[in-house]
Amino acid sequence: AGPVAPERFGVLQALLAHLLVRCGDEGRADIPADEMTERFHLTREQLEEHLGLLNLVNFGGGCYAVYATLAGDVVHVEKELFGDAFRRPPRLTPLEARAIRLALEFVGPMIAAEAHTPLDRVRRKLEETFGQFELPDGVEPEAGSADESLVRTFSDAITGHRVVEIEYVNADGAHSERVIEPHVLERELPWWYVHSWDRTRDLQRSFRLDRMRSVRLLDETFQPRPDLEAEKLSDLRTARVLFDAEIAPWRIERGARPLADGTALEELRFGSEDWLVGEILSHRGLAVVLEPSDLRDRVRDRARELKRALAAAKRPAAKARS
Repeated sequence: AGPVAPERFGVLQALLAHLLVRCGDEGRADIPADEMTERFHLTREQLEEHLGLLNLVNFGGGCYAVYATLAGDVVHVEKELFGDAFRRPPRLTPLEARAIRLALEFVGPMIAAEAHTPLDRVRRKLEETFGQFELPDGVEPEAGSADESLVRTFSDAITGHRVVEIEYVNADGAHSERVIEPHVLERELPWWYVHSWDRTRDLQRSFRLDRMRSVRLLDETFQPRPDLEAEKLSDLRTARVLFDAEIAPWRIERGARPLADGTALEELRFGSEDWLVGEILSHRGLAVVLEPSDLRDRVRDRARELKRALAAAKRPAAKARS
């Protein structure tokens, strides 16, 4: 296309003024196309072309002063389209806020550790851009200072190939002190793992950061082991658990799959059956093990034991009252 003739801008200015007058105080208007062609001595094709050029030149500042289109025999006009939306300060929808919160949980501590920037400063910069995170039910992001501190320590240890001494509590609650060579950090919601060579046991192990009671970075260094693979403990099993609709939203945030009836299905990996039985029972009937069947039976048997124990505890109390 060639350059626009100067006199054409005069027609565009008159056209814009007429459209604004026809809109008046309203945000939109429908004008007969014949009225426009007769007033400005244009053919239908020329009118459509002028309207397209008008839309192009009057866009700015995040809105259209006027946006006009020729639709059949009518020119449809909208005034200040998108203007209000652009003038309002940005705000996150609940879904967007949740997405950013999950992003902070998933990679936030790693970003903060590598940048040597506190995670709350990262969060503050996001809030300065998008406004306060409007999270449902007043829930705050879980990526806190404890995770951030441990991730920073292990990130430094992995980069510098430094040995780390940890005090660890396993799934059965047993305490132990380990000297490890950390190789890889991994986030698998809701947990952080460090894949390491355990010098104390002389084998490869993966440790959950939330189970560490103390961590000390040693001056000793190590040579990376190229054959070390980022794998969880080999004796871990997986249970398929169905969560009731009442608690499904919280489980979905932790990685469960939403189902059409409002419930959620989650695959939980565990090393201790006792731990998982206790975890299921802690939900008081709102979580059901689907597989494996032997674990389902253990949950059922343990629930019956607790029911009998509770009934036995209530009988002396009832006699004392009588």
